[in-house]
Amino acid sequence: MLTIFVIFVLIGAVIFILASLLFNVWRDRTVKKRLKGEMLDSTLAGQGGLTRTLHRWAINIGEALVKSRWPLWSNAVEILKKDITMAGMNTAPSTFLGIQFLAAIGLVLVGLIIVGITDLLALILLLIAGYFLPWLWLRNKVNKRQRAIFRQLPDALDILTLLVEAGLDFGAAFNKLIENETGPLIDEFNSAQQEIKLGKNRMTALSDMAKKVNNRYLTSVVNSLLQSMQTGSAIGPTLRALSDQFRTERAQLAEKMGAEAPLKMMGPLLLLIFPTIFIIIFGPIVLSFMAGKIW
Repeated sequence: MLTIFVIFVLIGAVIFILASLLFNVWRDRTVKKRLKGEMLDSTLAGQGGLTRTLHRWAINIGEALVKSRWPLWSNAVEILKKDITMAGMNTAPSTFLGIQFLAAIGLVLVGLIIVGITDLLALILLLIAGYFLPWLWLRNKVNKRQRAIFRQLPDALDILTLLVEAGLDFGAAFNKLIENETGPLIDEFNSAQQEIKLGKNRMTALSDMAKKVNNRYLTSVVNSLLQSMQTGSAIGPTLRALSDQFRTERAQLAEKMGAEAPLKMMGPLLLLIFPTIFIIIFGPIVLSFMAGKIW
């Protein structure tokens, strides 16, 4: 009886918090609605009814959490801002925070209503898991993009080296690479090139790109390029040396991942394959003994 009472209190508190947050957002959006309406509609364009509604809720809840100025939410937004940038996404950190909040509440409601979980500790664990699951997905996306950038780096450096040694200056070679190649690394190069076209110094743009991507291999390339530009030395030999170095490291990483593959396969084998084999082999024997028959 006490557990049911606590559950209803928890649900009431969640509803009260959501209502308060949405009311504050509605009150603050009254003046800004016309200014941000077009941008919001373009962000949600092409989404279905339910997805569009959930996205709007995430935006509203995220904005309300940020405006509450709690240190917890402020720190979360700073972490999300860095991770979202490294993942190459355009989602606002506050919106992603709202998605985490909705995921936490949604998982609790699923456990409570559909699965029928009534244990308070289990509901709290579901709340925590729902909050962190979107962030874990984001971190996985960041790691995949970091690996993709590393894999693409040697080939991009080879192309730059060939273009520079063919007589093009670094700026023209950079443009040619962006025009003819695709991928996450090229996307970052393109962003830096757009900043250069808008008037930012090339060295500053490359340095800012390295800080934003936060990939140690790309940072090493940018630092070497900046050093060559500052000293006036030839860029071609520097690019070729870096390309050879990263190509070797990429091959070593592939060998390491290949060596780790059998160890990673042990988990699925022990949990899925071996039990099935044991059931097929020993199942009839056990059933025969249980039936009083001895082979």
